[in-house]
Amino acid sequence: MFRKTQILLTLQYAAVFMLIVSCLGAVLYWYMEKQSFAKIDRSLLLSVKVEEARLRGAGISVDSSLDPLVGKIIWDENNRVVYTEAPFSSIIENLHPEKTDGQVHTLEAEGFTFRYLAVSVQTPDGLWVVQSIRNIDAEMMTLRDMRNNIIIGCTLSGVIALLAGYFLGKRALVPIRQSWEAQQQFVADASHELRTPLTVIQTRTELLLQHPHQTVQEKSDDISAIYRETRRVRRLVNDLLTLARSDSNQLELNRQTFDVSELLKEVADHFTELTELEGITLQTGIESNLLCNGDRERIHQLLVILLDNAVKFTSSGGTIHFTCRKKGPQLFIEVKDTGTGISGKDLPRIFDRFYRGDRARGRTDGGTGLGLSIAKWIVDKHGGNISVKSNSEGTTFTVKLAAATGH
Repeated sequence: MFRKTQILLTLQYAAVFMLIVSCLGAVLYWYMEKQSFAKIDRSLLLSVKVEEARLRGAGISVDSSLDPLVGKIIWDENNRVVYTEAPFSSIIENLHPEKTDGQVHTLEAEGFTFRYLAVSVQTPDGLWVVQSIRNIDAEMMTLRDMRNNIIIGCTLSGVIALLAGYFLGKRALVPIRQSWEAQQQFVADASHELRTPLTVIQTRTELLLQHPHQTVQEKSDDISAIYRETRRVRRLVNDLLTLARSDSNQLELNRQTFDVSELLKEVADHFTELTELEGITLQTGIESNLLCNGDRERIHQLLVILLDNAVKFTSSGGTIHFTCRKKGPQLFIEVKDTGTGISGKDLPRIFDRFYRGDRARGRTDGGTGLGLSIAKWIVDKHGGNISVKSNSEGTTFTVKLAAATGH
């Protein structure tokens, strides 16, 4: 697919480039042709006008030409030459004008090319045809050489355009290919994550159907497994929907100014019981009266993700530090645990969707692997920054958000 697209892009780039070069070449040739003949045509017209005036005033009395390269020929009513002042008298009989309309025309004779202008002049002595004529072989040769050079240049430009188009097409496809591969990996990972709980649900359901007379209490393990896996599928679907809507810019923030201190304390209270059950100590250090302008529900979701992530990877007896302070115009929210650290090679990709690294991104605990991706989206949407530091002694997530001023 990408190979075909690259070829099409190459041809399109080359076609556009060739069209531009061809148009420029045609305009250049037209301009040079016009400039080359403009002065000649003015000389022809001036020569005829001078000769016409002299014929009407004093018969056939001709002085030397105003332009030494412009020849003059006067024909009588019988198309005979009565006067000539031209350097090409040997072929003069072949230069009789076909038109005497006072316009410039081109004439070819004996392998030579001429431009001429002729008018009919009625005098008391008769009807005369005054013709001014000039050989333009030199100009035609110059234009022919220019035309050939333009054609050669366009041909070479076409080759260069193909090479440049191939290079540009290849570069243009890099982000598209990466996006496509990421999407394919995302779909594969999502399918894998959905397959496991669905398989469990199907298996447990089949077991229930095989023993329809057993009581709920007897099948409580199967029912619990179905319930647990159903909740897992629901979380995964919700997370996938959130990310899909965020990618298409369909999710808008409901911004308002609120006391983020109260929100952090509320979330900390919710996790206190959970951490006690896990044998983990939750220590808080939250300053009071910290205002933030943002979506309260999304900030709540962000805090839950970070704390839930810390609880999952902190062993019994460990400690989680949950703090928030204001420094200048920014709020610093920090979640620090003493749990399993993240290896250095995995840190740059910790926010990737479904990234499989060490235990910090494992989902043996029932996680979806999308929480940190959603957390980063929430922070980015608020114009903030989220960073992570980790070593063998634990992991620290730091969120920076803009502080709001009170009314």
